[in-house]
Amino acid sequence: MLTGQHSPVAVGGLRTLVAAVLLTGIALAGGARGWVAPLRHGSWRWILPAGLSVACYQLTFFAAVARTGVAVGTLVMLATTPLVAGLLGWRLEGRRPSRRWTTATLTSLAGASLLVLGSGSSAPLDVLGLLLAVAAGISFGSYSVASRRAASEGDEPLVLSSWIFLVAALVLAVPLLQQDLTFVTQPRNLVVLGWLGVAATAGAYLLYQTGMRSIDAATAATLALAEPMVANLLAVLVLGEPFTALMGLGVALVLAGLGLLSRA
Repeated sequence: MLTGQHSPVAVGGLRTLVAAVLLTGIALAGGARGWVAPLRHGSWRWILPAGLSVACYQLTFFAAVARTGVAVGTLVMLATTPLVAGLLGWRLEGRRPSRRWTTATLTSLAGASLLVLGSGSSAPLDVLGLLLAVAAGISFGSYSVASRRAASEGDEPLVLSSWIFLVAALVLAVPLLQQDLTFVTQPRNLVVLGWLGVAATAGAYLLYQTGMRSIDAATAATLALAEPMVANLLAVLVLGEPFTALMGLGVALVLAGLGLLSRA
């Protein structure tokens, strides 16, 4: 956990910058010719909206959880993401969401809701925070569709992720420079930001982008509903938080929804 005074914009911008530097460095180490390949064909027109969506997500998600709490903010964001990805995928790719996907998504969302209720989250209702969480979900759903279209051009996931985060880092550079970044001088905060940038951002998005080569954006967005389940289970196992009956039912519903989706 970060200590000291810091804004959601600073945290989102810094972790994006760390991820952009890391992904670009690794991609360039594999050869500059492969790294510039997206500039020579159609994936570039999807990299730009994907990068803009990542930037918007960083600005809205952290601001949302600061006002609503992590559990509620994450749930609202994840509930919005599959809907946006499904509708955009239908509009752009002509892939109408299937009944199986709809059933699996609703089942997983019900499970995620029970996980939040069962965890005893008591964050106050904040309308602006909820709207920011919805905006974060729209941003991530848009990223899912744009990155899926970019992946269809055949570029390597590492190269695409590098370019997407470079675009996002450039967009976030202006608001980031206007923030108080003195908290970065604390060693503990450097470690936390390093973890957020390397594992929780660069690594996670690279895996997500790799998965886009074989599944559609709507399916990927629904599979992301495993996130609150894993977070709650880690809180029980690592932090010793109580495991309630509602949480158990929530885990069962999330697993049932994801299992149904994976059979498609």
